[in-house]
Amino acid sequence: MIKKVVQYYKDIPVSLKKMFIAALAIAVFFILKAYTNHLINQYNYTFSWLLISLKLIITYITWIVLAPFIHTTSKHLQKRNGSFVKNLVTFFLYAIVLAFLHQLIVSRLDDFVNYLSSGYMKTFLGQNNRTVLVLGTFSSFIELLVIVALFLAMDYQNRYLQNQKQLIAAQLNALRMQLHPHFLFNTLHSIASMIDIDTKNAQKMLSKLGSLLRSMLEYDAEQLVTVEEELAFIKDYLDLEQVRYQDRVVIKYTISDEVLSLKIPNMIFQPLVENAIKYGAIPTVTDGEIHINFTLESNETLKQEMLTMQISNTFNVKSNHVKPEGTGFGHLNIRKRLQQFYGNLFVFSADFNTPELYVSKISVPIN
Repeated sequence: MIKKVVQYYKDIPVSLKKMFIAALAIAVFFILKAYTNHLINQYNYTFSWLLISLKLIITYITWIVLAPFIHTTSKHLQKRNGSFVKNLVTFFLYAIVLAFLHQLIVSRLDDFVNYLSSGYMKTFLGQNNRTVLVLGTFSSFIELLVIVALFLAMDYQNRYLQNQKQLIAAQLNALRMQLHPHFLFNTLHSIASMIDIDTKNAQKMLSKLGSLLRSMLEYDAEQLVTVEEELAFIKDYLDLEQVRYQDRVVIKYTISDEVLSLKIPNMIFQPLVENAIKYGAIPTVTDGEIHINFTLESNETLKQEMLTMQISNTFNVKSNHVKPEGTGFGHLNIRKRLQQFYGNLFVFSADFNTPELYVSKISVPIN
C-alpha cells in the first residue's frame, strides 16, 4: 500500500519537495497579505499569527495530499482517444468533486483549529458551514485549475525533454555507427595488404580484429564509457596495427590514474588514433613515435576543470605522404558528437606544432 502511494507521488511531474516549498511560499505570501490587510483596516482585535498561519498552511498542504488525484484528473485533458468534449466534461466533473473534497477537508480542519482556540465547534451541516462549503468550493475550483495548468505544463516539458533526449540519442547512434564501417574498412584494408606479404602476421591481425569486434559489440549500446574502457579498446587497436608497423613506431602512454573512471563518448578518441597511424606510422621508416596523454587540466576560458585527451605523432617530412588537413570524416564526426554531448563546452584542435610533430587534442568537462 505504502509503495503504491509513493509511486503515485513519483508519477506527478513536480517533486514532493518542490510542492512543499511552493505551498509554504504561497502560504507565507497570503499570511503577510492578511496581516497587511489587518493593519490597513485597523481592526479592533489582535491579529493571530498562529491561527491564520495554520489555516493557510492547511489549505495548501491539503492540495499536496490530493496531488495524485489532481494529476490523474489532468490526464483527461491530454487524452487523444475519444471525444474531446466528453474528455472535457469528465475533467470538469472530477475537478468539481476534487474542489468540493478539498474545501470539505479544509473547512473541517479549520473548525478544529478554531475549536482548539475558542473551545467552540461549529455544527457540521449548519447554515454558516453550508455557505462556506459552497463559496469555498468555487475558490478551491479556481486554485485547482491553476494547479492543473501547472501539471499540464510540467507534463508537456517532461515529454519535450524526453523526446529531445531520444532525438539526440538517435543522432549520436547514427554518428557512432558511421565510425564502425569506416574503422572496419581501414582495418580490413590493412589486413588485405599483408596477406600475400606476411600470411602469419595477417592471421594475427584477423585474430586481434575479432577481439576488437567483440569489444565493440559489448559496448555498442553505451553512449558513454569510462576512460579505462576506451583506452582498452585503443590499446587493442594499436596492438593490431603494431603487427604491421612494429619496426617503425614506438607508442607511449601517459595516463593519470584519476581519469580512468571518468566517462567519455564511446569511440570518441579512436579516429585520432587511426589518423596518427595513417599519417605518423605509415610514412615513417624508423624512429617514429606516438604519444597518448590523458590528464586533468584547468581551462581558463571555460573556467572549469577539463579532461584532456591528447595524441601526438611524429611526421616524416621527407616522405611523399600528404599532410593531414583536419577536415576528414573522423574530425567532422568527432566535432558533431562533442557538440551533441557538450554543446560548446569543449575544445578540439588538430594541427602541426612543428613540421615534424602533429598534435590532436580534445578537452571536455568532467561528466
